Amino acid sequence: MRKIKDEEIAMWLNNSTFIDYFDRLELIATSLFVWDGLNDLGGDSDFLEQTLFNNGKAVFVKDKTLGYLTLECQETNIKNVYYKPTEITAMGNNYNKKFKISDNNAVIIRNNILEKPTQPTIYLYATRLYETERTIDVNLSAQKTPILLEGNSKAMLTLKQIYQKFTGNMPVIFGRKDFNVNDKVNAIKTDAPYLVDKLEVHKHNLWNECLTFLGINNANTDKKERLITDEVEANDDLIKFYLNCFYKPRKEACDEINKKFFNGEEKVKIKINADVLKLINDENNDIMNIENDNDIEETGENNE
Repeated sequence: MRKIKDEEIAMWLNNSTFIDYFDRLELIATSLFVWDGLNDLGGDSDFLEQTLFNNGKAVFVKDKTLGYLTLECQETNIKNVYYKPTEITAMGNNYNKKFKISDNNAVIIRNNILEKPTQPTIYLYATRLYETERTIDVNLSAQKTPILLEGNSKAMLTLKQIYQKFTGNMPVIFGRKDFNVNDKVNAIKTDAPYLVDKLEVHKHNLWNECLTFLGINNANTDKKERLITDEVEANDDLIKFYLNCFYKPRKEACDEINKKFFNGEEKVKIKINADVLKLINDENNDIMNIENDNDIEETGENNE
């Protein structure tokens, strides 16, 4: 059996740490909103949020055979004077069909007004978080091995064997009487500074910064107590702004879907996930004064 090299272990830890942070943030980003009524019509709210996360936009269409669908989309070159598409290509598994938006059988759903995906930003934060986490691992390991040893190959082999017993929690380590470490090995102090506490704070700040971008209030209370009122309110306003950047385009799409396909009847509604809403409505971090069972429409309008 081939022995796994230290470089391979380090690479595996790097990749696994990045994927773990990316997946965690993606789960949060794609769970911010609930699409009431969409799945009942034939759409797929999970696929829709994944599409918005990865592509920045999606499309709601009415297929003559399959009925209502929420799919990936690609704009055609046919646009109006404002460079907005008048024709869209809806795409799915074994599905590719063009729809004219003017025929009232397609509605574009945007992730934000720029039609940008969330994924690149999450990728950046996951990268920064993984680099910080792995730096913590390295710094912590340096506390276990604060010295650098140099010597001949025979001495190094003996020391490696001794160290393996040490890391294996052996209660007693035996050595030969004729082996004099001082004659064969030089020890050099690395004096690695302990940075774990500072890096943990940095990691926590990165995590909170990313959640702020997603419109989630994760303010840590001990920090909040040290802030003046204006600073707290400014941070709360920023969280509301970011959340509204994702909410408003979805609400506009819901309104257009209900108008085009259901004569204004509210068949499809967009709401903030109740768990996110709980964070927002926390009595210590009050951002939006709304109830869990209310539509978020009023909040969006108040943020104008």
